[in-house]
Amino acid sequence: MIRYWFYVLACMLMVSACTPPVVFDQPYPLGEDDLIELPSKYTGTFICESDSNLLIIDKHEITLKKENFFLMPLKDVEERPDCTIDGDEMYVEGREECIPLEFVNDSIVKGFVEEYDTLFVMSKGSVARMYNGHVVLSKEMRDGQWAVSLLSLEENSDVTYRAITDKTKIKNIGRITAMENITTTEDKNERYKIKPTMKQFDELLQDKKVFIECEYLTRVIAVEIPAQPIIIQKLN
Repeated sequence: MIRYWFYVLACMLMVSACTPPVVFDQPYPLGEDDLIELPSKYTGTFICESDSNLLIIDKHEITLKKENFFLMPLKDVEERPDCTIDGDEMYVEGREECIPLEFVNDSIVKGFVEEYDTLFVMSKGSVARMYNGHVVLSKEMRDGQWAVSLLSLEENSDVTYRAITDKTKIKNIGRITAMENITTTEDKNERYKIKPTMKQFDELLQDKKVFIECEYLTRVIAVEIPAQPIIIQKLN
């Protein structure tokens, strides 16, 4: 458990730059106008079904809010070169602010870590377009390589997030459109780039083994009660 929480802290300091196994040559869908802001019916606060983290979608960005509690021996903190305790706060190298601590006793401390990770922002290198009722998000990973994912609005106002991931059936993509192998020595697994026509793009979207359902997002209302933690209430 102790090692686990230090692992959590370390991972939360890293910025995710994971590139999907198949990327596009440009933002998609072709021929559609870029959105200036995300549609209001897609915005709000959502609970991620997989891990109960909060996803905040506003008009200009998508942010993941992660909350973690930890409990560990004081000596383990003192022995780590990247952690320093100053009074009732813990400084972790790489963080812009200190983590408040509570001393359970002379040898055990506990604390709460809250992190915000910006997943998508309406700026250069990120393009959002509407297509057949979906918000299609294109994010430039490298020069001429775009990761494409989509947000789908459910009838109850929840949102489903779909993307090409390591669980995608690559063979299914190859049956629909030509793939260029762009694997480099830096890549652990094979990577491909595609340039589908709009007809082919439609086929890719309809194949549930290509655009995998990564996350189901349940819309919530955050209600803050004085002197109490934020209470999350489901709308549905």
